[in-house]
Amino acid sequence: MAVQRYGFIFKAPGMDFLTHNGQLDSDSFTATLCGVADVEQAVMVAQELLTRHVELIELCGAFSADEVAQIRLALNDKIPLGVVQYSAEDRQRLQLAVS
Repeated sequence: MAVQRYGFIFKAPGMDFLTHNGQLDSDSFTATLCGVADVEQAVMVAQELLTRHVELIELCGAFSADEVAQIRLALNDKIPLGVVQYSAEDRQRLQLAVS
């Protein structure tokens, strides 16, 4: 069976999950997107998404490996947790773009 409920959490300065969130719906799919400022908010959002029966969560590439581990631990392996990753070349390009 295909995923029907999906969550995406992105991290950026000034984001607050209470304000920066949204949902996209179709007849057979719901995507919930939430912006957070830090890993503590991300943990809260991930746990809230579990209560909404989200079947998988993906994190943006701004989360460190340690932060991903914290969120994974908070989910207690109840659903898959994916992370957007960039190639070494793209990470270098991103670094140049933000410097």
